Amino acid sequence: MPIDDHDRQPSFPAPAALKPVAGAFALLLVALAAPGAVAQTSADLSVVSEYAIRGVSQGRNPAEQLRVDHDFDGGWYAGTFASPIELYGRGQGLLIVYGGRALPLTTRLSWDAGVTRTIYLRNHEVDYHEFYAGLTYDRVNARVSYSPAYYGGGRTVYLDLNGGIPLGERVALALHAGLLHPLDTDYRWSDRDRADLRATLAYDTGDWRLQAGVQTLVHSGGTGLPRARALFAGASLRF
Repeated sequence: MPIDDHDRQPSFPAPAALKPVAGAFALLLVALAAPGAVAQTSADLSVVSEYAIRGVSQGRNPAEQLRVDHDFDGGWYAGTFASPIELYGRGQGLLIVYGGRALPLTTRLSWDAGVTRTIYLRNHEVDYHEFYAGLTYDRVNARVSYSPAYYGGGRTVYLDLNGGIPLGERVALALHAGLLHPLDTDYRWSDRDRADLRATLAYDTGDWRLQAGVQTLVHSGGTGLPRARALFAGASLRF
């Protein structure tokens, strides 16, 4: 069973060697590294009850999302993610493009590194990119991401930890914890750390993945950002 590799917001991509399956509400469920992976393209079409990034709501209405990944030889990968969102009280589109490389270090340990670019189709002043690197050991993943101008503001570092607990042949529990740390005092919203927690129950039927869970935003730093709802659900079709 795959494990959670969040936020990889649908924004934090993952590779063939850590093959993710995009879930609703921006969860990534990651499998163990597979040496010698060949080039291939895959896609996920999802419907989510609410799209949230790092505990912050991107719109209160259900959303349809599309993710396309391409894995190249040698552990290289690239992909894109698209979703409708709300920003500054109006609807618009979000596009995330990414690329990187992932390779096994041992039979149980793998690494990956790359870069993402987050694009807001109507508010380009808050576009930003992040550089990330991480390690996966069995069903546990740790990743650190650095942005030189997060949401058009100051520099930030985001650390996320993910783990998976198989509950059966088709069912797994994915756990996620993330911490966003601003490096500049002129950070766009606050100079305080912000943490998010999430637990997701996933049921895999083959082509379909059904998910439901709970999440919370801890130490929001008085930013006034819209918190994601505590309960979420979604369904994803792979093709």
